Amino acid sequence: MPESNISNPDTPAAIALPNPRHAARLPAELSPEQWQRIRQAAYQLPQVLSPADLDDEASEGAALLERAGLVLIQKAVSGARPSRWIAPRLIAVALRHLDAVGSAPTVRALMQQRNAALDGLGLSREGLVWTRLCKQVLRLSKTIAWQPTVSYRVELADDSAIWDFYRDGDLAALKAALGQRPPYAEAEALHAHLEALLARSESGHPEHLDSLLPRLQAECATPQDLDALKAACTRAQDRWEHQVAELHALAGLTADLAFRGYPDSFETARRMQRTVTLYVGAPNSGKTHAAFERLAQAHDGAYLAPLRLLALEGRDRLVARGVPCSLLTGEENVPAEQARVVSSTIEMVNTGKAIDVAVIDEAQMLFDASRGWAWTQAIVGTPANELIIICSAYAVPAIENLLGLCGERCTVRHFERKQQVQLLSAPVPIAALQRGDAVVAFSRREVLMLRDQIASAENGGHPVSVIYGALPPEVRRREAERFANGKSHILVATDAIGMGLNLPIRRVLFSTMTKFDGQGDRPLDVSETHQIAGRAGRYGMHDEGFCGVLREAEPGAARALKETLPKQPRAPRGFKAAVAPNWWHVETIAQRLGLRRLRAVLDVFVDQLRLDDAHFAVAELDQMLELAEALDHSCGQLPLKTRFIYAQAPVDSRTPSAQQEFLDWTQRHALTGRAGEPWFLQDVDEHSRLDRMEQALRSCTLWLWLDLRFPGIYGHVDEVVDLRSRLNDGIERHLKGKKPLWRSSARGGRR
Repeated sequence: MPESNISNPDTPAAIALPNPRHAARLPAELSPEQWQRIRQAAYQLPQVLSPADLDDEASEGAALLERAGLVLIQKAVSGARPSRWIAPRLIAVALRHLDAVGSAPTVRALMQQRNAALDGLGLSREGLVWTRLCKQVLRLSKTIAWQPTVSYRVELADDSAIWDFYRDGDLAALKAALGQRPPYAEAEALHAHLEALLARSESGHPEHLDSLLPRLQAECATPQDLDALKAACTRAQDRWEHQVAELHALAGLTADLAFRGYPDSFETARRMQRTVTLYVGAPNSGKTHAAFERLAQAHDGAYLAPLRLLALEGRDRLVARGVPCSLLTGEENVPAEQARVVSSTIEMVNTGKAIDVAVIDEAQMLFDASRGWAWTQAIVGTPANELIIICSAYAVPAIENLLGLCGERCTVRHFERKQQVQLLSAPVPIAALQRGDAVVAFSRREVLMLRDQIASAENGGHPVSVIYGALPPEVRRREAERFANGKSHILVATDAIGMGLNLPIRRVLFSTMTKFDGQGDRPLDVSETHQIAGRAGRYGMHDEGFCGVLREAEPGAARALKETLPKQPRAPRGFKAAVAPNWWHVETIAQRLGLRRLRAVLDVFVDQLRLDDAHFAVAELDQMLELAEALDHSCGQLPLKTRFIYAQAPVDSRTPSAQQEFLDWTQRHALTGRAGEPWFLQDVDEHSRLDRMEQALRSCTLWLWLDLRFPGIYGHVDEVVDLRSRLNDGIERHLKGKKPLWRSSARGGRR
């Protein structure tokens, strides 16, 4: 008798189960040896389920499997594998499957092929049952030539033919067993509903009917029960009617606001015959150095940086070459005497004044969801005779396309990295860190925790510099200088080091290969990994560079780095350059439509510009829309332009108290013409807790940003600047000290 034929011994041996209560669910004839075969091959068996097959939440899925009477084969191992279950009725089926197919390593690929064949037939396992995707054409009686196709799923009463196919791969036999697709049971009711919707639409806006039909077809193509489908079609018709009404109201705006005209809205740049060169290369390839050499020779020019810290560094690089340079960021305007060049953050680009040479740095940030619009604006609108765009290779096609929409071409100049980053053969323990090592983490708390561990006596007592996003640029700069001049041996940083900082790093060591992105933890992508790892082996400082992971990193980190590093970064599929609204957009919409609420105006901007999106897309405006809604309530009596400026303020939306303080300032502005006295001048000083000082510094930054745009409303600039300086000193003292920081900073947030 084959082993898979369930035997019936006189004295059945006990079968060890993860959940002993499930023993009663097993077939009485099952032997321990047969159960062991199933347990060992569970990861390959198509009859086996995991909680995710029933519910996205593992705990919910496990509960559903338990209630359905399945048997737990293996418990979950956190971070490694899910729990695995099997229905009692499928145990004999699984054993026959193992007899026929076996459990060799090649079986997984074979099962994937058979899964693909089942997908091609529209067969899908939905939890505990198999369903078949069916389609049926509905023939409407209206004169319009449209025959919608409805998709629906039918539960299979008998799934034995599917398990036979998994076992023998006989596709013809499976098709024969399935037979003809059953007709759609609700065809008559859906037919009547669609007829009624079309009659309503034809009587109102027949000229736009062609744009309704694809909406209805999209709903019909999604399998769902009749009530849900009818409701979805009705909602689609309602949305269509709303959009058609808006189309009529906005007809005059379409030509003015359409994306196709976006490049032409930068008149100064379009009048010039710009010469555009892309400086392309990996981190540490010398492309930024070459760009600054050219900028230093310019009659006048601009350096457009992704961060205030890099704008400060850019100004200093030019001044060191004897080039007078001003500084312009969101919160400060520091003119220099006889300045020929301005170093600024990219959002502060002047698109109205023609210059000789402009340098746009880190242009692969064009793909950034929240700030990419600033690179779109700078690439399209910077009015320079010579435009130098520094970027990674994977951004070149997108930038070339963007320039093509302006009627321009570019030259690509490639820079080769002087030495390649080598992957370390083994993880590095914290106790074995050396001078020149940089350890990378992805949250403030993790950075401070690693700083304390590395600085502890048992790990060598290394002096440590730290860099993370919540630190002000001045402090980040000082910490980088301490590391560069050897006063600290080790650098612990977030991915803030991946952009532009010139540091003598020999080894980059990842403490983790995952990061929190505002929604949840996710693996580092290829471009992030390259950008960070590329900081190792700075040319002229180290002959070679290495990257690896800490031994204390999560299981799988070393493998993730090994798999990610050889890959080349790619641009997002279907990328469209982001566009954010400017005052001209807002004013035009408000005047044409008679709107006063900023949120309503921005909603029109989003809806209208999405009508023409072959190459452009509306930028991520969630925070701006949220602030606009709040500003309409807190200071609705202020002019629309004032509220629009306020909506662009760098408010820390993650901290409700900070957002409320900002709204209080705007309300006092509206009621009294003055914002009042900032709370942080009295409540915080350089001796406060680290997280308290960081919060106050963010408020200082916001206050100075607002004062720069609303002279006479905010004021207190000297006191705020003085406090900012003292807070920088206080934070630096904390970071240089020996006192552990992460326990006392538990309230510090990510990045």
